[in-house]
Amino acid sequence: SGDEGLQLKPAPEPQPLPRGEGAGRLPIIVRAKELRGRPDLETLADGDAEFRRGGLVIRADRLSYDHPDDLARARGNVRISRDGNVDSGPELQLHVQQFEGFFLEPSYHIGRTGAGGTAKRIDFLDEQRAVATGATYTSCMSDGSGGPDWLLSTDRVKMDFEANEGIAENAVLRFLGVPILAAPVLSFPLTDARKSGWLPPSINLDSKSGLQFSMPWYWNIAPNRDATFTPMVSAKRGLGAEAEFRYLEAQHQGTMNLHLLPNDRLTGRSRQALNLNHEGTLPMGVGYTFNGLRVSDDAYWKDFPRAVPSITPRLLLADAALRRDWGDWSSYARVHRWQILQDSDSRIEAPYD
Repeated sequence: SGDEGLQLKPAPEPQPLPRGEGAGRLPIIVRAKELRGRPDLETLADGDAEFRRGGLVIRADRLSYDHPDDLARARGNVRISRDGNVDSGPELQLHVQQFEGFFLEPSYHIGRTGAGGTAKRIDFLDEQRAVATGATYTSCMSDGSGGPDWLLSTDRVKMDFEANEGIAENAVLRFLGVPILAAPVLSFPLTDARKSGWLPPSINLDSKSGLQFSMPWYWNIAPNRDATFTPMVSAKRGLGAEAEFRYLEAQHQGTMNLHLLPNDRLTGRSRQALNLNHEGTLPMGVGYTFNGLRVSDDAYWKDFPRAVPSITPRLLLADAALRRDWGDWSSYARVHRWQILQDSDSRIEAPYD
């Protein structure tokens, strides 16, 4: 009223633009050092220009808005923020309600994950989808002392926030500046949420098994359960597989790991290792645990050392225990059983069960 003028209340958190009919009724607020234009046709803003509509904020040196086409153009130190995402660069053109347009030479920051990067150009397809050309992407932003540890560079990356998926074309993954993985197509999640799909392959070489190649596939079964299946091929031993299953329930949790070689060509028989780790709670406050590692033969620890995660690779323990606390006291029952992997050249004595 009177001389007070228009007072803007800052929003503590960016709010998403409403969809449907409500989107068209949102007020548009433009402010700058100099404003001019034609009512309901065009608005021009020069000097520290700011455009607001709902949770969308565009700041630039110069800004224009075409009312009939719902088109905003911004040049010079452009910065756009929406839903926690922030992009900055020299030039932006955007159909505001449809969120369709392009940004030239931007740097971008994804608010939900803290990830970001740079690009030669970002094309906004709609509210949830964008395509970045000549882009980099990293989820460990630089602290100012140098570049990020992990950096993905790509010719083109498609980002679908609704599906939580980024698809990079002609991608190269670098660690501390050293290329460690290149792929014609690479898929990755855009948030911290887990995503099913193939993981980077692994290549190993040793004198016993020769060249080995494996490629894990991750299955996001549920928020509290997942599994990883890893087909493997060995030049000397043939085909094999590894599997890991993890679960977290209200009263128990654990992991299961399986290493399987159905037909080892060097020995002419099947070979496998199984590792179980489980703990939980029973009625009356009784806790229980079970940890067990078993392999198919005495030579397993020498032929597959990575499949025997034990500080005593020839002494494999299966351990079950019950425990209940009584204030400052506790009672427990525990059982140990050992698998001894004997060697004809250096036999060892079995510990007590």
